This record gives sequence, structure tokens and C-alpha cells, in this order.
Amino acid sequence: MTKDNFDYYTDKEFEWTGIMKYYQSPNFIHKKGTIFTIEIKTQKPLDDIDSNMVSSLASFWTWGEDRRIKAFKLKTHQVADTLIFLEFLTIRKSQRYDEIKLFLFDLGSFLELCEYRIEAIKVNEVL
Repeated sequence: MTKDNFDYYTDKEFEWTGIMKYYQSPNFIHKKGTIFTIEIKTQKPLDDIDSNMVSSLASFWTWGEDRRIKAFKLKTHQVADTLIFLEFLTIRKSQRYDEIKLFLFDLGSFLELCEYRIEAIKVNEVL
């Protein structure tokens, strides 16, 4: 199993995605077994192809030096108009990194490249 004892990207390296403006860290204790939601509001509606890409990214997202660490399982998702709603189950939690932030960096990079400006991000634990 891939370990997380390596140096990964820093917040500074991902400032351009705009994620740091809306998300710093979870407002709950994030551990293995945590169910949480991410809601992202974009400035303009996502088209069908990009909606499918967001869903695919959320389903198959991995991270790490060799991109073999799968932190979350996508439980449900909805992409409609300007709203992206994702519900995840944490299946592996790093002691060193905030995987939610890393996922948001990747998703934010995709949205930025496709010219979807992010207006808001909410991350909440499902109780």
C-alpha cells in the first residue's frame, strides 16, 4: 500500500485554482468512515460533457506521488445548472494531508481550465 510520507504540493502551488479563497480545512474531525458533502457553486452552468467529467473525476479520483491513493468513495452526486453536489465516504485518511483540499485543488483546476469560475464551496459532515 502506498504511504503518505512524501512531500506533496503546497497551498502556494495551487493558489491559482481559487480554492484557498473558499476552503482552508474541514470544520469537522475528518477520519476514516466520515461521510461528508461538497457543494460548489459556479458562475455559469456546466454543460453536459463537463458535468460528466466532474462526476468521473469524483468517482475515480486518486492522489499521491504515484496517484495510487484512493481516499474517498463517491456515494452520490448531482451536477445541475451551477451547482455541483458530491457526497463521499472516507475510506482512507492521511495523517499528514487534507485529502479534501487536494481533491478540491484537482476539481478546481479542471473547472478553471474549462472557464467555470467558482463562487462558493461548502464542505460539511453528514451526521
